[in-house]
Amino acid sequence: MNRLLPILFIAIMLFSCAEQEQKINKSTSNKGKTLMAIFAHPDDEIIISPILSKYQKEGVNIHLVIVTDGRNGVTPHANIPAGDELAKTRAEEALCVTQTLGINPPIFLKYIDGDLALKENINTLDEKIDSLFINYKPNTVISFGPGGQYGHPDHRIVSNVVTEVFQRETSNDLQNLLYHGYPREITNAEVPFNTDLVSWLNDNLKRTQKRFLTYRIPYNKSDLELGHKASNCHESQYTPEAIDDLMEIVEQTDSLIYLRPWMGNEEIKNTIFD
Repeated sequence: MNRLLPILFIAIMLFSCAEQEQKINKSTSNKGKTLMAIFAHPDDEIIISPILSKYQKEGVNIHLVIVTDGRNGVTPHANIPAGDELAKTRAEEALCVTQTLGINPPIFLKYIDGDLALKENINTLDEKIDSLFINYKPNTVISFGPGGQYGHPDHRIVSNVVTEVFQRETSNDLQNLLYHGYPREITNAEVPFNTDLVSWLNDNLKRTQKRFLTYRIPYNKSDLELGHKASNCHESQYTPEAIDDLMEIVEQTDSLIYLRPWMGNEEIKNTIFD
């Protein structure tokens, strides 16, 4: 038995080293790939901010696309009226986010929030998303699922149009469309939220059963902290206390961001790239 112990120890060490090397090689292999995150409003990226930090550190080329200018997102604490001034403020906040995360400057499509359901806007949005895929050649696209995070009509329209264009234009380069999802099994019932706004958001999240959320992307503490710092750029939309609450929702998933493929898949994955 004593003779077997050194052999067993060496075998365990070799297995551990091989596993670690495989993780390093996987991270290295993501360098040069392109991720495009497409959301409706400046601030919608908060939900995936830790993995934007993660993949930026791995050398992934990241583009954040913001469909509307957010000019109608009036909040009591900021006291900025709807219109050009608020749109300008929110564009500056989005730029602050990308600079903090170290990713490319945001791509603004400049639709008016609340107007995406107009037929002419849906048609032109289709064309603009198509052009983005052609010009930027993303390998993976992340957007809302059909529920639009908490049911916002703009979110749902963005999800629908992005999906429509993806399934038409998917190619060797354009490989993955992933929907962000929050597990139904995580209710956050015991989380003491400090703001009514985020408490309402948590209660109204369009959750997804965990078994469908097969992309489970790990991030570390520094990614969470950088995501938190970047999210604080959205001063016109959230108080610092509300940002803390939002990041508390993110933290409840055990350092994982949950995603699912648009066409469904039961294979568990820990990276957004194939």
